[in-house]
Amino acid sequence: MNKEIGIAKKIYNNLYKRDVDSTLNIFLCGADTGRTDSFRYLLNSEFQKHARFNVVYPEFIFATLLNRKDDNLLELEDELAKYVDLIIIPLEGQGTLAEIGAFTVNKKLLPKIIAINDFKYRNAKSFINLGPLDLIKKNNPKNLVFFHKGRESEILEELIESISKKRYEKKHSYDLANIFNLSRYIFYLISIFQPLSKDGIIEKLNEFTSEKEDEKIKMKFIDASIQILIQKNRIEKDIKSDFSEAFGLTTEGHQYVYEELIPKLAIVNDFNKIRLQIINNRSKRKKKIMDKELKLLALK
Repeated sequence: MNKEIGIAKKIYNNLYKRDVDSTLNIFLCGADTGRTDSFRYLLNSEFQKHARFNVVYPEFIFATLLNRKDDNLLELEDELAKYVDLIIIPLEGQGTLAEIGAFTVNKKLLPKIIAINDFKYRNAKSFINLGPLDLIKKNNPKNLVFFHKGRESEILEELIESISKKRYEKKHSYDLANIFNLSRYIFYLISIFQPLSKDGIIEKLNEFTSEKEDEKIKMKFIDASIQILIQKNRIEKDIKSDFSEAFGLTTEGHQYVYEELIPKLAIVNDFNKIRLQIINNRSKRKKKIMDKELKLLALK
């Protein structure tokens, strides 16, 4: 058996499958990401204080997935609805009005939507109030939240607590067809193999699934899974000396792996053994290349 396939399988069984995923996967919509005064920014800052929340800005995910010719937005929404636990939409601009209109017509997504609106629009006779927000309210009145402009911080703590206490139909699954599970497995691959290029990630996934036939991976989710990890500041893209691109852990990613994840899962020995095997394999390959070059130089 190819050593690299064996390592990919070890990562799956000894690392990935020990990591029981109890996080809440949240799509957080809202104002432009560059705005630090938006409700989305304030809410995301609060979410980052709690390890249980896996928050993603969905526009980056959709942009990545919609680059493919064979996909459309409605199909993607329906597919992603299976994996996301919550969609939170602070209404702060025309873009969010379009988003809430698109999401609420999907019956699978409707129960997962929390809408946040300015109190001054509460009784407005508008399409948004009479359409999407009315659907959300009828489905679950607690999923429609109001705030006073300039006093957003007053409801943040209560909102976070309410989301934490909600009951979610969440089954512990390691299915790599799930975009969030795939991002976790890719995170382990990068942690072990870093630096690792996108082609390297695809190669490892193909090698692994060729051996484990019951495990299916949607290759179209790879870019989006990488984007999730970049958004969470777990990984970053580096340019190597040969000008090729590769992914490695950020400082925060290193701290998470070595100070939190490995000790929590009690996998110090397993992780170190696999990482050492990778380093040894690379050293042997480099030595072979070096020996060949030295022989060629000796002939001249």
